[in-house]
Amino acid sequence: MANQDKLYYKICREQAGLTQEQAIVLLGIAEPATLSRYENGHTPVSPELAAAMVKVYRTPLLASWYVRYTNPGLAQYLPEISNPVTDGDMALQMELADDDITEVRKAVKAVLRDGIVDAQEAEKLKLNAHTLREVANKILSAATYLESREADIVKD
Repeated sequence: MANQDKLYYKICREQAGLTQEQAIVLLGIAEPATLSRYENGHTPVSPELAAAMVKVYRTPLLASWYVRYTNPGLAQYLPEISNPVTDGDMALQMELADDDITEVRKAVKAVLRDGIVDAQEAEKLKLNAHTLREVANKILSAATYLESREADIVKD
């Protein structure tokens, strides 16, 4: 799975305010260590469990991320950007943007290191520019979501 170093399932669980013990019960997982293996990328998550996580963690965007990274054939039909619907979606959107920007930064620095850009490197820069636009959209959608939550903030 792409980005295995990121613990997206854990991030979504924590954003939902659940401990591993609580999530295990709500997800119907028999072995306590199993959730840890899912969260650390050591055991693949089934579609059924992913659906349960989306519901329990209240993070619909996790479904899109799951399909995108476990089924590339279907991923081509998903929109590039999904607007956050919940706080969990917003948090996941920010994590995905952070990962993308980190990868783009590394790639662009590698291409521009010698100050010469050949045709192959120019194509890489073009792809990275596209990814930067996607990152900007993810951040903008998270900011828009946060702005929509301003009414929920209690003012003193």
